Amino acid sequence: MNVPAKSFQEIFNSGSWEGQQKFTDCTLQTNDGTTFKIHRVVLSQRSEYSRALFSRNLNQETVIVPKVDSKILDSILLYIYTGAITLDGKKVCDIMVASDYLLLDDLLKRCRSFVIENMISTNCLSSLSIACQFERLAVTKDCYRFALVHFTDIFETSNGGLEDLSFEILKKLLESKSLNVISERTVWEAIISWTEANSFVRLPHVPALLTCLRLQEETDENLSAEILSHTIVSRNPHFFGFMWSNQPNFHTLKNTILSRHESLDPLSQNSPSSYDPRMPNRLHLIARLTQSSEEWRSELFLSYDNEFDFWRHIRKTYCFADRMIVVGQRIYIYDKYGIGDIIDIVEEALIEEWEEDEVYITMSRENGRTITLGEKSYHIDGGDVSRYEFETNRWERIATARDIVIKGAVTLNNNIFVVGVHELDEVMMCQAYDEEKNTWISLPAPNIFYAKLSVGANQEQVFVVPKYWEDVHPEKVEVYDPLENTWMSLHDLPFEYRSPKAVVVDDKIIVFENKEEQSGRYQDVDPPVY
Repeated sequence: MNVPAKSFQEIFNSGSWEGQQKFTDCTLQTNDGTTFKIHRVVLSQRSEYSRALFSRNLNQETVIVPKVDSKILDSILLYIYTGAITLDGKKVCDIMVASDYLLLDDLLKRCRSFVIENMISTNCLSSLSIACQFERLAVTKDCYRFALVHFTDIFETSNGGLEDLSFEILKKLLESKSLNVISERTVWEAIISWTEANSFVRLPHVPALLTCLRLQEETDENLSAEILSHTIVSRNPHFFGFMWSNQPNFHTLKNTILSRHESLDPLSQNSPSSYDPRMPNRLHLIARLTQSSEEWRSELFLSYDNEFDFWRHIRKTYCFADRMIVVGQRIYIYDKYGIGDIIDIVEEALIEEWEEDEVYITMSRENGRTITLGEKSYHIDGGDVSRYEFETNRWERIATARDIVIKGAVTLNNNIFVVGVHELDEVMMCQAYDEEKNTWISLPAPNIFYAKLSVGANQEQVFVVPKYWEDVHPEKVEVYDPLENTWMSLHDLPFEYRSPKAVVVDDKIIVFENKEEQSGRYQDVDPPVY
């Protein structure tokens, strides 16, 4: 049995390359004097750089390869000859940069995937710094996103690498509205840490970094005073032109810096957004369910800005999450028996005293569904529609649909769109609730009767997916078009789903089996995508 080679030299000791070293026709030499005997034809087939290099040096026996370390070149040659390479966090960035230089696109792609899949708090910023220097590496966006999502974890990690960042990269991170920090104190402490790592060089950048802070006058008064009294501000000669008042105010100082500092983009000077609280476009809470012989649990993750590339782990909960409702800063997690846990998303802590939670007291325990319309949350249970009232921190019933048992609800065209069955007869019904007018509008019902169904929606259409329940047409999917005010059939599902769920992602509806339910199927299938 052949043992995989650990170095380029070893490949000539066994296997398909055994004894082939005597046919080498060129020697590569790195800057430290290390040499590698190679076959020109092998390298030329894999690399445009090699083809160009050997074309210019047809008769030259030894060719210098600059900018590539000998250990890195050894790994790359091993990959070219065998297709195998061992990547690790210590050298993958060096191999990636060398692959870019040597025009080895397949290896570059492989390194890129490794960097993204193995990104953690201790290597993210170093990867970001390298990626910003080489555009072809194409991982800058991924590193930047990871740093935004995990910024607090990175800052609190002793070897996170924040102090090694360039001013330009640090400023881009700190000024982002999506920077994941609990408070602006973390941003201020990051500025201190970065500046004090090399004060002589970095003090001139502090005025520009302070403009990244988004302090609120009403709540951050103590932090403002702390900033103004800190030595990197109060004794920084680069602030002398801005500190005119005997009692300086942080917001006055920020306004002055924004209007006068030469290094800032004039288009962003005094921009209202620079004073707004940090707020991503959209927040995503993701529950990953884990079942083993030892325990059942759900792990909760956070992501945002309509991206699902990187998730930040929040905590574990020992309730098997079937659905989650977000009200204010609390997450209400339902299992199949009712509410299993309540978590404070800001504190990332379990709420122990449920009995004192007004939302828990007033919300449905087991049934119904919760949707969001605009900035308001609605809960639909049976035929009742309740709205969460922020002022009282309670759910209040605002409307009741007539003659219908609601089976599914979504939002469509600023209305609550419900699909259900007549409470007395087995007849499909469809209605829309206009809260502004406090009226129910009757709409055409689906063409097929569904005893059980799942409903999904995008911005312009509603989809009804059947649940297998001894239906006549368990594979028929229908879509409602509001412009035509009619239901149309889509292609049939490949088979009956016993407990399907439907979600819309990137204008596609994805149908999948909800295996949490006892009636789930017992085979792996590819979910159909419309």
